[in-house]
Amino acid sequence: MSKVILKTRDFISSSRRLLRHAKLPTRRELSITTKMSAIGVIVIGAIGYVLSLLFNAIISAIS
Repeated sequence: MSKVILKTRDFISSSRRLLRHAKLPTRRELSITTKMSAIGVIVIGAIGYVLSLLFNAIISAIS
C-alpha cells in the first residue's frame, strides 16, 4: 500500500513541477495551431471525399 502512496506523491510532485514551468501559448501560437489543425481536417476530409467518389465510380462501373 505504501508503494502506491509513494507513486501517487511522486506523480503529484511531478505534475506540480510541470505546471509551474508551463506557460500559456501566445495568441500567435494559438492562431497558428488552430489554422494548421483546420487545414489538416480539411485535407483529410477532401482525401476521404475523393476516395469515396472514386470507389463509388468503380463500383458503378463494375455493376
